[in-house]
Amino acid sequence: MTETDPIIATLRQYDTPTVWNALTKLRGHSVHGLTIGRMVATDPAMRMVGYAVTARMASDAPSPLTQAEKDEIRFAYYRMVGNGPAPRIVVMEDAGETPGQGSIWGEVHAAIHRGLGCVGVITNGAVRDLDALDGFPILAGSVCLGNGFTQITAIGETVCVFGMTVRPGDLIHADRHGAMVVPAEYVAALPDAIAALLVQERQMIDGARAPGFDAEALIRMWQGSH
Repeated sequence: MTETDPIIATLRQYDTPTVWNALTKLRGHSVHGLTIGRMVATDPAMRMVGYAVTARMASDAPSPLTQAEKDEIRFAYYRMVGNGPAPRIVVMEDAGETPGQGSIWGEVHAAIHRGLGCVGVITNGAVRDLDALDGFPILAGSVCLGNGFTQITAIGETVCVFGMTVRPGDLIHADRHGAMVVPAEYVAALPDAIAALLVQERQMIDGARAPGFDAEALIRMWQGSH
């Protein structure tokens, strides 16, 4: 799929809780494949759908690498970010002992990653320059003002952010509520599942607002929808 794929375009129309609820209708309940905990959304209106480009970094201690080794990882990372299926979302795990002691993610890297074709970032690390991101969406673990000892340590591997395990190439849906992995085997069925879910939810909401609504009316609606 690409950025213009109709399924990607459809998924972008809906918030992440709606997509998660529709996925639950298809496969049953799960506590895996989604973020858990409090995050910082740099734009409350953010909505990202894209394929994961993964990396690890640390920010809380000086790197033992030489400058040449640091540059080798950094340049390989940039090349990876600029390639692969579009749209792309960077999922970066701050794997230091104390995540968020410094931030890679600010005005400069927002511009760089947008230029490299990314549609957003998800990290358990920190973000800064909140007023200068030019609308580039970042879902982060905290806000800080310094860059600490930030260094990318690994690229293209499975990472874990906010309890969500992400492999390179996973389809990600994210907004201010958090992020989720969309399993490949359910992607094609999701648009119809979302449409059916919204009809069911609208019936419940309209019923709750109708004159004469009470517990018995709710029970009848509930039994009719299950």
